[in-house]
Amino acid sequence: MSTHRKATKNAASDGRATDQASAPYEPAMEEIQARAYEVYVQRGRTDGFDLEDWLQAEQELKQSRNNPTD
Repeated sequence: MSTHRKATKNAASDGRATDQASAPYEPAMEEIQARAYEVYVQRGRTDGFDLEDWLQAEQELKQSRNNPTD
């Protein structure tokens, strides 16, 4: 019976590892925040575009990691 539990546990573990390996990159909030600030500065520090800057930063980071051009 302990062999059965071990086999089931390994199968579940293997399944999760595969799912994580194939999952697209999700940038951390700190990464998005830093890139959004860079976008803000590049745009001339114009207020009122915080959501647009955030979404642009998030998209750029996802694309750069999920579609490397190397």
